[in-house]
Amino acid sequence: MASRPRRRENRHLPDCLYFDRTLRIYRFTLVTGKRKSLGSDRAMAIAIAREYNNRMRPESTVSIDSLIRESGGIQGEALPFGEHVDHIMERAIKDEQPSENTLADWLNDAIRVKEFFADIPTCDIELEHVNAYIKEYHVNSSANVQNRKISFLKKLFSYAVDESLMLDNPAARKKMRRIDEKRRQRLSFDNFMSIRNAAAPWLKTAMDLALQTTHARLEVSRIRYSIKEPKNGVCGCVWLEQPENGIYGTLYIHRQKVQKKEASHVAIPIGEELKRIIDDSQDNVASPYVVHRIPERNVKRSKEVSHPTQVAPDYLSRAFSALRDELGITNHLPLEERPTFHEIRALAAHLFNNQGIDPQARMAHSDAKSTKIYTSNHIDWVIVPHGEIKTG
Repeated sequence: MASRPRRRENRHLPDCLYFDRTLRIYRFTLVTGKRKSLGSDRAMAIAIAREYNNRMRPESTVSIDSLIRESGGIQGEALPFGEHVDHIMERAIKDEQPSENTLADWLNDAIRVKEFFADIPTCDIELEHVNAYIKEYHVNSSANVQNRKISFLKKLFSYAVDESLMLDNPAARKKMRRIDEKRRQRLSFDNFMSIRNAAAPWLKTAMDLALQTTHARLEVSRIRYSIKEPKNGVCGCVWLEQPENGIYGTLYIHRQKVQKKEASHVAIPIGEELKRIIDDSQDNVASPYVVHRIPERNVKRSKEVSHPTQVAPDYLSRAFSALRDELGITNHLPLEERPTFHEIRALAAHLFNNQGIDPQARMAHSDAKSTKIYTSNHIDWVIVPHGEIKTG
């Protein structure tokens, strides 16, 4: 319905301000509907009414701020955040160089972010929008997943703050959900040996390498028989021409999970036990990888492998768990509590610790004590003391 035309004496006054001819004062209507007297000074009443309308009725008030906002803002801060996501993603990918799996997750999340924030000005995003985003896409997800999605928003918003598109990071004010303590049971040495003794040769090799190195499936699956020199992103052996004091060479492991930390580069001396494992793994399959097998059928190769004979980390985990259940080991436990291949890492740390060898540096933990570091190709490698766990 069309609004009633204003009287002549009020026609040039700001919205909601009118002149009371009886009392000779200016009255103003608040957004609550309540009326307030602004006195008899015309200039003062107009100034107050304009300032109030700018703040409380911005949708109906033309101002410099409103015109700047309609233009997208000075830095683009008033444009929908969805319009900034692509170039922010380019910066994040260039700066952080995520792994293939992480990048795939980022790209999927970016699609949702662009969709959700398609009409929300960047400078207007608040904590309530973060909550609404999680509710829209991840309301039934685990605490772990929700926390990861919040962290992704925090990452994007941090770049927006850096580019003066936001004053602060609303995702940083979001309280992370509490993560339940790990329910998975530890793997005992006896159970390790039972699975190992029944395992196929390639799986037995993988288990032995995990035990001796304390490293997880990804690193174990990437260990090469021989490399010319240690470098980023490569796990493999550099051999001495002649053994020295029972050491045959060095196994270099670059742990991907903490790849940007100094402690992620670990140099492990190859003693008798590691050499035996590597020697025993050699067969008539031509493979550069210590853990290898010929696939039973032609299947799409995992992104985590670079050679047809290399065992994918996921397959390694599945094979271990399947054999564990086939043997009936820990079948009395719920599936989510049964130890996985990853638990070999904790078992190895426990056994090394019992020998008086600090396992933290070997495990690529950044809080390791008394580690020695040397530089090769401008990369710092943490040398760990020689240590072995006997399985024979």
